[in-house]
Amino acid sequence: MSPAEKSSRTEQIEIERKYDVDGLAQVPDLAGVGTVASCSLAEPVALRAVYFDTAEQVLLANRITVRRREGGHDEGWHVKLPGGSGARREVHAPLGADPGEPLPAALRRVVEVVLRGRPLHPVLVLATKRTVTRLLDVDGDELAELADDEVTATAPAAESSHSWREWEVELAPGVARSDGEALLDEVGDRLERAGASASASKSKLARGLGEPLPGALTLVPAEVEPGSAAEFVLGGVGRLVDDLKALDAGVRDGEAEAVHRFRTTIRRLRSILRVYRGVVDSESSALLGDALARVGRAAGSTRDLQVAGDELDLDLNAAPEGFVAHETVGRLRAGLREASREAGRDLERDLDDASYFELLDRLDVLLATEPTGPAASDGATKFAAARLAKEAKRARRRAEVATVAYRETGDCDPAVVHSARKAARRLRYAIEAQRAAGLKGALSPKASHALQDALGAALDAGAAAERFVAAAHTARWAGEDTFGYGVLATLASARRDAALARLPKLAEKL
Repeated sequence: MSPAEKSSRTEQIEIERKYDVDGLAQVPDLAGVGTVASCSLAEPVALRAVYFDTAEQVLLANRITVRRREGGHDEGWHVKLPGGSGARREVHAPLGADPGEPLPAALRRVVEVVLRGRPLHPVLVLATKRTVTRLLDVDGDELAELADDEVTATAPAAESSHSWREWEVELAPGVARSDGEALLDEVGDRLERAGASASASKSKLARGLGEPLPGALTLVPAEVEPGSAAEFVLGGVGRLVDDLKALDAGVRDGEAEAVHRFRTTIRRLRSILRVYRGVVDSESSALLGDALARVGRAAGSTRDLQVAGDELDLDLNAAPEGFVAHETVGRLRAGLREASREAGRDLERDLDDASYFELLDRLDVLLATEPTGPAASDGATKFAAARLAKEAKRARRRAEVATVAYRETGDCDPAVVHSARKAARRLRYAIEAQRAAGLKGALSPKASHALQDALGAALDAGAAAERFVAAAHTARWAGEDTFGYGVLATLASARRDAALARLPKLAEKL
């Protein structure tokens, strides 16, 4: 996402309570309730909000609201998402000049993991007369606001409309969650004594639309035998799928940490499906593995370049002052920036490709379908232990191959190092999946994690040395000084050798 797009988007956490009231109810005086010292009544305002969803009401099914609101102090595009513990995460963007414009790209990125390429269209128009009462503390600072809303809802395709009245109490930004919840409880008690009742609807959109359409996308988790291998595997996959979806928007924004965790989550998913095979049928497992690998490669390219920047900083910090010319640093950083931009564009294209959306759909269906693999009904503890024993043997074997090569030559082929690292990583993820499920007998992932890190450090340092040598060749043809590239390549090679020197001891600990 461009800096301009990102700067146009703002976020806040919304903590509110909604109440149903009849047309004759009067807003009570709330001064003296909890920490409320006084109240300030504002003039009524007229709001017009157009709500958007897909034909299948996929946003409503996922408790997400997208609207374009005119009027009031916060007019603009709003996306509301579940925020946990009853809160809502609200993301805003400016209105734009054209009422018919599509959802701004900066906001579309936030919900694309749910939309998956589907078009949005208007599903409801709400006309609201809102009268706000601000609840203030003794210093005159706002604690919350009470909105008295008279609402009329009209569906674009409907010939009729319906109206209702509701009160909405929302905490002001900056109010501590614990203090705010207590205040909302006390205010709520006072409102209920005035004739209000807790709202039966989750949102104005849900109330305006009524019951969800029969075709709304609402998959439910499959029912599996408690303590079974199916419960273990689907539980692990489900947690990772939730993580993958939560990271999607950050990856689309190009956030380095999100890209790193996204790539790791994909690797964990692939590890569960491969190590704990026999629960999901082999055809589905193979299709998911291939699809995950494609997305993982795209995220990997972006992440590798982020790591390359960190590697460059390490060697520049270690280089003696004056040994690496500014021109050398400039060429290296410019090359990484250009490669990173291209990798980012490739990743963005892959995340907008139908194959990625199909992968998400397949994962959703997997979690909603009872597994049919031959081991699905096995006991989770014995099943996981047997699979982990095989994975540990495989990791030890590959670590031994790398160790023997290093002891004999003082070096190790990158392909052998890579193979050993993948095995150690997969073993680590398999152990962590067992521990996350609370299975008895789960080993510690400490040894496999340490080996993975050392082998990864060797690979990263070796790749850095190769980049420095390649850049030196380019600089030589341009008639530039190449001494600094040699210094950096030497430092990177030394880091690689130091990492490989740890291999024998770490391999023994497996």
